[in-house]
Amino acid sequence: MTVARYLVGVDVGGTFTDLLAFDEVEGRLVSAKVPSLPGEQWRGVLGALTELEIEFDTIRAFVHGTTIATNALLERRGAKTALVATEGFRDVLEIGKGRRLTGGLFDASWQRPQPLVPRDRRHETRERIGTDGEVLTAVDASELDVLAKTLRQQDVEAVAVSFVNSYINPANECAAAAALRERLDGVPVTESAALIPERGEFERASTAVLNAYLTPVMADYLDMLSRELSERGIGAPVKIMSSNGGAMTLDIAAQRCVGTFLSGPVGGVGGAVRVAEAADLRELITFDMGGTSTDVALVDDLTPRMSHDNQIDAYPLQMPQLDIHTIGAGGGSIIWIGPDGTLQIGPQSAGAVPGPACYGSGGDEPTISDANLLLGRLATDRPLAGGLVLDAAAAQAAFRPVADALGTDDLVALADGALAVAVAKMAGAVREVSVHRGFDPRDFALVGFGGAGPMHGFLVAEELGMTEVLIPRFPGHLSALGQMMADLRRDHVKAWSGRLSELSPEDLQHEADALRRQGAELLLEDGIPVDRHRHEFTMDMRYTGQSFTLAIPWQPNDADFGPLRRAFDARHEETFGYADPGNDAEIVNVRLVSIGEVDKPPLDFASQGREDPKIGRRQAWFGGWTDTAIYDRADLPLEFTFTGPAIVEEAGSTSVIPPDWSVTVQDSGALICCFDEQASF
Repeated sequence: MTVARYLVGVDVGGTFTDLLAFDEVEGRLVSAKVPSLPGEQWRGVLGALTELEIEFDTIRAFVHGTTIATNALLERRGAKTALVATEGFRDVLEIGKGRRLTGGLFDASWQRPQPLVPRDRRHETRERIGTDGEVLTAVDASELDVLAKTLRQQDVEAVAVSFVNSYINPANECAAAAALRERLDGVPVTESAALIPERGEFERASTAVLNAYLTPVMADYLDMLSRELSERGIGAPVKIMSSNGGAMTLDIAAQRCVGTFLSGPVGGVGGAVRVAEAADLRELITFDMGGTSTDVALVDDLTPRMSHDNQIDAYPLQMPQLDIHTIGAGGGSIIWIGPDGTLQIGPQSAGAVPGPACYGSGGDEPTISDANLLLGRLATDRPLAGGLVLDAAAAQAAFRPVADALGTDDLVALADGALAVAVAKMAGAVREVSVHRGFDPRDFALVGFGGAGPMHGFLVAEELGMTEVLIPRFPGHLSALGQMMADLRRDHVKAWSGRLSELSPEDLQHEADALRRQGAELLLEDGIPVDRHRHEFTMDMRYTGQSFTLAIPWQPNDADFGPLRRAFDARHEETFGYADPGNDAEIVNVRLVSIGEVDKPPLDFASQGREDPKIGRRQAWFGGWTDTAIYDRADLPLEFTFTGPAIVEEAGSTSVIPPDWSVTVQDSGALICCFDEQASF
């Protein structure tokens, strides 16, 4: 009988599919990187497993990050969807809040993006729930019979039901959804209050429509993935990474597909938290640069910041997800000349096929990877991951049309300038999650990962005045590591509001107990025993008269509201620069995160190393051509120290350490890098 021994994490990116597997018998990690296959992501997953020669029946756990939902929305490949709304509210998707969600404020040519559900497929029904939750008008079964007939005639493939005030009492919404499921024979129906029982008619309707629009696409992919894995003997439970930083079962992913928009990037944040904790760091900014995009997030006291008021493309999304900011700048981002004659980076990407020009696979446009090759920061004499050997002549040829357009023949200066533009864009993304949220990035360490993160992270840190950078082991596979180590997570929210001066701690405790029981029941259904449950509460709070809220942690054993109020005042001052202790504060929502803890591999990536891990030297550009030491990451011994300029090569990534940075190999195998401010003067 074969012994199950592997824990597997898979991150499917826009360019590459990264797989990391932990061998529980030998206590080692193995990795693979293969090109992503658009439209057939599961083939890349199987290809990575085959490359590692892992016997499929030895896999014990399998967690998968996917971009299926994101790609389907961006490419408008969702289902033919209908919306059923309360009478008088069919146009809430178009009316919105009267503000632009995309485009510049002064763009005279701006046009409102079309809703995912056209007006002829938006239907009304006579029903009403009062603001206190009372059923004023129940749903009419005969009216639903007529509506179901109309929906069948329209050949709809999915339905969203969003009624006014259903977040207080979902009775009418549940009744209508159940009736439509019965009458529409297999057409998936999304209930808005089942997704997000919160205020915000427009946001709730938009979220329900997004979920309905993407459900058939996601369900088809998950069915295909499950079937293909099962046919190959993989009997391990398969889980999907969720945007909230946890994992969820395939059934839940199919029902709540809008929870997978950040499925890949959140794995990187989770992996970074684990690595930073092992390195005794608690304040960090994650910098995940792949082939297509760069994702950044702020982690305060080892806790990633969450966002509940989000937007995907042009559509509001009121679901809990990590506060990750994404820009179109990756190793494959194309360098081009804008209409005004300036140098531009992305968001167009060469992808995995044909890839950057230096890959030698047919790409003929210059990319960030080509720029790094021209600057001596990538090797041409040794193969990279997957046996890829880079072509310097192809990179030069790709840059020449851009150089001609700018009237220069200095390709090195052009490549250096292109990187400077990219670094400025990426530094702006870091400011978005730090300075714009009330944090000083200089108080944080930058954790660089992804295929291109360690190559550019130091330049971004210098741009922002940050003096500490951490490069984890297996940086090109950190998202897969985070997915492998992800606990199951269920988010719950209760719209329970009032001023602290008028609320009772006992009543709040009653609501919290009910939520906790609900969370525990769902974790038990997911197969997580009670001794592995963890429950964490936060309150959405604001001063009386405000329209925005802050999430404040709450301990259920607090005897009164004193600690909660002090924590809110402190967070408000930290975020906005002032507190108003004389004003009453109020609770808007009670939130619960129920976590089911899973087995995790130990973070022991260190090797024995060699006394001299240097594998060569070459000229690299750091404001001038500089003789630069080249190291093999796998050969770096513990506590080994060196200074920049240096280049550290490993499977899946390359770290470029500029001058004035000192590097130490930490016990976990991570590189702890510090900037010598004195040396820079």
